[in-house]
Amino acid sequence: MANGRTTSVDQEKMEANSGTAFPHLLGMRLNPQSAPKVHGFSWNLGPRDEPAQAFTNITTMISAREMEDLVTHYLKKIHPLYAILDPDTLHQKVVERWEVVHAIDSYDPVLCMVAALGSLFSGHNAHPNENAMVQCAKEMLETTCIRKEALLHHATAWLLRTLYLRSTNSPHASWMASCSTMHMIEATGAHQDPDLVSLVYSDTAHVSVGEESHRRLFWVATVLNSWISYEYGRSRVLLRGVSCKTPLPRPGDFTSELIALYQISERLDPDQPNRASDLEDALTRLERLTLSHDALVLSQSNVALTIYRRLRVASPNISSDILTRIIRLGNDGLDAAVRIAMERCPWWHVANVPFQFICILLAMDSRESLSQVGPALRSFRAIARYFSTSMLHTALETIESLVRLSQNKKERDLALLRESMQADASGSLEHMPLTAPPFSAASWTGTTSDIASLGNFDWDWTAFLENQGPLFDEGA
Repeated sequence: MANGRTTSVDQEKMEANSGTAFPHLLGMRLNPQSAPKVHGFSWNLGPRDEPAQAFTNITTMISAREMEDLVTHYLKKIHPLYAILDPDTLHQKVVERWEVVHAIDSYDPVLCMVAALGSLFSGHNAHPNENAMVQCAKEMLETTCIRKEALLHHATAWLLRTLYLRSTNSPHASWMASCSTMHMIEATGAHQDPDLVSLVYSDTAHVSVGEESHRRLFWVATVLNSWISYEYGRSRVLLRGVSCKTPLPRPGDFTSELIALYQISERLDPDQPNRASDLEDALTRLERLTLSHDALVLSQSNVALTIYRRLRVASPNISSDILTRIIRLGNDGLDAAVRIAMERCPWWHVANVPFQFICILLAMDSRESLSQVGPALRSFRAIARYFSTSMLHTALETIESLVRLSQNKKERDLALLRESMQADASGSLEHMPLTAPPFSAASWTGTTSDIASLGNFDWDWTAFLENQGPLFDEGA
């Protein structure tokens, strides 16, 4: 994040650029008591008349008692990691909403997404209207970009939608939602501490919201946007003039641990000119973290695997000590994934970490790494039994095909060595070819069955690991 001096300079330049702020500055100079507020008075010739949109009423989709049950699931499963809502305020909002059942409320997208996440993380007891509540929130949030005023709880709802999509939808959908969240954060001035809000946000900043909730909202949004962007190979949203402080630790809330993990991962930003020593230092800092939740252990493991992929680019030779440490963190993530799967909690890295870990074990191609492939594959198969989805079965089929490719390659290498030992030492050399015949592999694209059939294909792990695109990018 920017330091204090840079933040001050950025704000000064942003205010100088702003035509909407200049009338206020001029008025303050002429008569501070009568200065016009910051507003786009002459932004255009005026809005067109647009018909009012009709939205589904959340109270028709779910009863007050069902809502309270889903809030309980949300506070138990989601809130400890992403504490962006005050539990007492949330309960009060539910009570007030079901007292006035006929009107649509601007807070409804938050309640819809809390209910949807509570349903998603309720094990196999999902609410039958989960998808309808997600759609209701989506329709309401899509209108937030044309409102006259940005509301902080709309940024909260966008963040909750990002969490839901990261757990259930494609990389593109998750990334777009995370970017929208960051833009809504800036629109409300939530990236700046209440005492340091720039003039350009004076018409939208919400200083009445508690500082800690304010800070958690900004930092969790930043973590999600950055990590989704890194994993998807896309640009993240970088806001100017950031002055929002990190939240304070508090009992039962692991958001501070999440942010500490993120701050280490900032070293992985593609714009960082990392040397191998920088990445090894990040790995050391990562190992020192003591994390209180299995979902955070999964993220820690994922960061370690990313460090390995970056090390492959930064250095042709990675020490055996570094490889051992990465394998250890990968196994920690694998164990956490199995425990989370047993609890039926669909955190996204439950599938991602085992898949990526097995890929990296194969790429390391050492006795130590290959000895871990079997246990890792058994764990992945167990996870696939807990979550029997088409996405997970495709991932399992793919990783099994990659293991077979690695096995076939080693068997071919062994056959070449065996043939060399069995060659007729007394035979004439004049009829023997001086070079090996060229290798030709059939074109392969498409299903995992195509991969499995390539018995003679020599898999290029370097090209595979340096590919920044997603493996399973389904339509949103």
